Amino acid sequence: MSNLATPGFLVGVDGTLVFYNEAAAGLLGVGFEEAGPMPAQEWGSRFDPVAVDGREIALEEQPLAIALMEGRPSHRDMRIRSADGHERTIEVTAFPIVGNEGLSGAIAIFWSEQD
Repeated sequence: MSNLATPGFLVGVDGTLVFYNEAAAGLLGVGFEEAGPMPAQEWGSRFDPVAVDGREIALEEQPLAIALMEGRPSHRDMRIRSADGHERTIEVTAFPIVGNEGLSGAIAIFWSEQD
């Protein structure tokens, strides 16, 4: 994932943020090296995710949480506020990661027309 130009975000089976790439750092306004691993409650609120209409989005309504908790792909348009204060509208598509032993985590891919 570190070699991709497409922004990506990876969480473990317990919901802990494991990694996001430099392309995602550009959208989030902070690199993973600085942000580090964080629990789902933190990454689920740190970037002020709201629906395009401004309504708050609970963690369990976010695509990455749906992929992890329900074991199915999910997609949503949303707005975030990056760590450097920029508000961005993004599309998020998340997929569960399933290994031989079952669910291993989830990955989200972000798209932003603004960048």
